[in-house]
Amino acid sequence: MPLLPLLLLLLLPAQPAHAQIYHWIDEQGRTTFGDTPPEGVEARPIHVEQPTTTPGLPEIRRTPTAPDETAEREAAETYQQLSISSPENAGVVRTNIEQVSVALHLTPELQTDKGHRIRIRLDGNATTITQTPRTTLQNVTPGTHTLQAEILDRDGNVLIRSETTTFHLLRTTVQQQSRPRAP
Repeated sequence: MPLLPLLLLLLLPAQPAHAQIYHWIDEQGRTTFGDTPPEGVEARPIHVEQPTTTPGLPEIRRTPTAPDETAEREAAETYQQLSISSPENAGVVRTNIEQVSVALHLTPELQTDKGHRIRIRLDGNATTITQTPRTTLQNVTPGTHTLQAEILDRDGNVLIRSETTTFHLLRTTVQQQSRPRAP
């Protein structure tokens, strides 16, 4: 009977020890993996699937792979800033043709190759979709208005939104100066 407990122990799956694996760039710029990153280096933990073992079969080992460099690059290229340069907040725009020039500041530049585009909202309503940081809004009536810009991805999801800017549109008037009357 002492043989039965021994056989049961052999049939239990092996439980390998699992240490956290890290990824970092060494002094020569090479991607390095290990369970203990050196001091003063920015190391990122990575997920490694546990290997499965079956008694009598060789253990399957998986080598950790480097994080997807494309995903890291895209994460670094996300938009950091979107603001409205013109018209200025609380500024006055004078025009008789009901047009307002809008200029945006965007960091980094718009990624049109990924299908990104800019949506301009006037008084909360989407008025223009463009791929340039400068555009002209048409048919803007005199009065106080709000302006906001958004960057949209290919599917129409908002990636970043600017602060709301308020401006005042006034008509330009020319007042004739009266001529001094001769005495």
